[in-house]
Amino acid sequence: MKLRNKFMPAMLMLGVVAFSSCEKQEGEASIEPMLEQGMISHIMADSAEVTSYNFSGKQLSQVNHYDVETGDLESFEKYERDSKGRILKSSTYTGDSKALLSQQTFAYNTSGELTKSTMAYYSGSKLEYTAYATYDYDSNNKLEKKSLFEGADSGEEGKLKSFTTYEVLPNGNYTQEKQFVIDDNNDSKLFSTTTNSFDANANPFAALAEPGTASSPNNLVAATTVVHASKKTYKYSYAYTYDERGYPLTQTVTSPNGERKTYQYLYSN
Repeated sequence: MKLRNKFMPAMLMLGVVAFSSCEKQEGEASIEPMLEQGMISHIMADSAEVTSYNFSGKQLSQVNHYDVETGDLESFEKYERDSKGRILKSSTYTGDSKALLSQQTFAYNTSGELTKSTMAYYSGSKLEYTAYATYDYDSNNKLEKKSLFEGADSGEEGKLKSFTTYEVLPNGNYTQEKQFVIDDNNDSKLFSTTTNSFDANANPFAALAEPGTASSPNNLVAATTVVHASKKTYKYSYAYTYDERGYPLTQTVTSPNGERKTYQYLYSN
């Protein structure tokens, strides 16, 4: 399928990671995202372009985000890779002036696992904030913990601000995330718990996620977040239509207030 113009109704999304009918559950065998039909090229909402994806060969090189009202390019991310195809740097720019908004760098160990990422955020040309994250893995090389530190990674350890722990099924789906924040006494407090459920269909965004993301091979069908201090619960549900091979064509998101939004997906062929 080819996108003829930016307002053609149908397209796909990296930012919304979810897809499915709830008939199959995460206990069933997962399906690896092989995507023989082509890679994701666009996401649409109400016939307006939301996101588009540029590839260099089979590797994602740029993600573009659009204003759905005007069709103008709002921002875009560009990726730099090493000879093994791993992302070394991602940079986000404004769509109009191409001013740098943020930049991340990624470092890997000899096993190919992401061990650290650094983040820098800009306002105009001025550096406003820096942070870095470290990553821990379980015995199956699945992400187990992500810790976020404030400050530049300049040889001295920064201030730990928060960390997130993950639970993952044998099929690779991340079923629970617990976020902890560090208080003024340097004690960790459980801030929120998110529980996810999945279908058994291939998630076409799994291979496109940035390093350090808890990306599941199957499609999210429900997510419930409990914010413990306020005792508030937020529930999202996701429903899909599929092509004949089981790949998602549309995703309908139902938010906690009952509002629904449907996204359409386009592939490169």
